[in-house]
Amino acid sequence: MILLIFLQCLLITIIVEGVAIFIIFRRKDYIYYSVLCNVLTNPAMNLVLLSATNFIGAKAYLPALILSETAVVAVESGVYNYLCRFGILKSTVLSIGLNALSFAAGLFY
Repeated sequence: MILLIFLQCLLITIIVEGVAIFIIFRRKDYIYYSVLCNVLTNPAMNLVLLSATNFIGAKAYLPALILSETAVVAVESGVYNYLCRFGILKSTVLSIGLNALSFAAGLFY
């Protein structure tokens, strides 16, 4: 059951962020980079959130979410910076924007 939920979260994230990055840049290779970023970060983040709430309780969710989203943005901005050669500022802004979109989509799911 947990695995299915993790896969659904990953799929939603991949779709939302992939569509957004394609709309912004109109480059198919950037969709691949977005998928790569999300495969690297989304399952790990969801595992951290699950572990934090299981071991500490519901009160750990928000701090774990903030810390894990910050780590996700850092990792993904590094990947975008390396693969797309955007520079760290553009990569960070892109990562924050994409993650905000997929977070919002997750709230509606």
